[in-house]
Amino acid sequence: MTTQQDRDGASLATRARGVPEWAWVALALVALLAAVGSRYGFHRDELYFVEAGRHPALAYADQPALVPLLATAWHDLVGGALWAFRLVPALAAGGVVAVSALTARELGADARATTWTAVVVATATTLAVTGHLFGTTVFDVLTTSALVLGLLRAVRRGSAGSWLLVGVLAAVALLVKTLPATVLLCAVIALLAVGPREVFRSPRAWLAAALAAVGLAPTLVWQQAEGWPQAALAASIATGGSGTSVDRALLLPMLATLTGPLTAGVLVVGAVVLWRTPGRRWAALVPALLVLVVLATGGKPYYLMGVVPLLVAAGVPACLRWAARGHEARRTGLLTGLVAVNAVVGAVLALPLLPPSLAPVDVVYDHGEQVGWPELAAAVEDASLDTGAELVLTRNYGEAGALDSARDRGAELPPVVSGHNAYWWWGPPEGEPQAVLVVGRWSEQELGRWFVSCVVVDELGNDAGVDNDEAGAPLRLCDGAQRPWAEMWPEVRRLG
Repeated sequence: MTTQQDRDGASLATRARGVPEWAWVALALVALLAAVGSRYGFHRDELYFVEAGRHPALAYADQPALVPLLATAWHDLVGGALWAFRLVPALAAGGVVAVSALTARELGADARATTWTAVVVATATTLAVTGHLFGTTVFDVLTTSALVLGLLRAVRRGSAGSWLLVGVLAAVALLVKTLPATVLLCAVIALLAVGPREVFRSPRAWLAAALAAVGLAPTLVWQQAEGWPQAALAASIATGGSGTSVDRALLLPMLATLTGPLTAGVLVVGAVVLWRTPGRRWAALVPALLVLVVLATGGKPYYLMGVVPLLVAAGVPACLRWAARGHEARRTGLLTGLVAVNAVVGAVLALPLLPPSLAPVDVVYDHGEQVGWPELAAAVEDASLDTGAELVLTRNYGEAGALDSARDRGAELPPVVSGHNAYWWWGPPEGEPQAVLVVGRWSEQELGRWFVSCVVVDELGNDAGVDNDEAGAPLRLCDGAQRPWAEMWPEVRRLG
């Protein structure tokens, strides 16, 4: 006799069987990222973005406006709970896996190859690093990879709907980061070089370009009005002005590190497969051109991550065909083992699984950026109460964001200002404060131009003993502004 419970169980099993395997991979990644997302603390970029969103603008010195505005809105909605705050980037990382699977289907992969594509992308080290942080990178990878998928479909189908989708995806991607404009430019060059060139005779493609321009317009308007600070920022990154900048010679080796060795091999296979496929040579040329642009401009390795799902989706079926040609069990076992190693090593390195004191900050810089902010805020609060300081001036936006966050939670701190990136646009301080707590690694020459005297009152650190950017930095009390703050403020500005 069949009971209602049996029928319900059978119904659930049937529905579960209807979910593609790649979707379970995406969901598993989301669950993992959500589970470990709050093990350390807020990242310096997250603190900065939340404060930036409280100063709405068309754009900011270092990025378009969408991610900071979203960060602030979501942070406030969930009451600042870190685990809930990071659910959004975890979902975005799962979205990257879904896009990779859909890209594989677009390229003609069967269900097995599609699932493998999802697994390979899900185990990429960078996706684990960025997927548990509310930063621009994971949203950029999601929107850029979705844009590339949209281009694949639009070039093949040529329908009005497919090109409209490209335009919408491009507009959203360009509200997240300006990097997708480079990807689009590479696609235009690739299509002009190897075809199909008839794309440019379609008014639908030009409509998509117009929609993309709408997404880029707010950033261009703001940057032009403010003297193109993002260009100065890019130059700073190219000369090592960021904690994640790398030498140009290390770009491709670092990409292999960011994806994992297995994924790096699949990328090469994918590029070859696309180049050998009629009608898709342009898709192979886009990543190659993007590499050249990033090399020429001194960009960061993760700028290439938006095209990784495309190359993985193209390369995985070829790898599986290689496994099936002979000694299938042995070769499949080898591939499975490589994926497993990639996943385990990537998780240990990229996710906050270890205690903060054991975090591999020399390998993954972002681990150190999530440690020590409560201790910093407490040290500055104690110093401000002891000295009666009227203002806090920080070296970087992470320090400023941590202190602004502490003030929002009730810490007794004076107003906080910084000259770093967007923070500079929110100054100078009101009035003419004379007693100033100066946080971070400033040179004596800089402080000597602005203040009559400075004395070290504390040294910053963190309870975990992590050697990050703030560990060991001085906290100074500086007295007597040499000139009016409005006059000194241009000298405080720092892009990087």
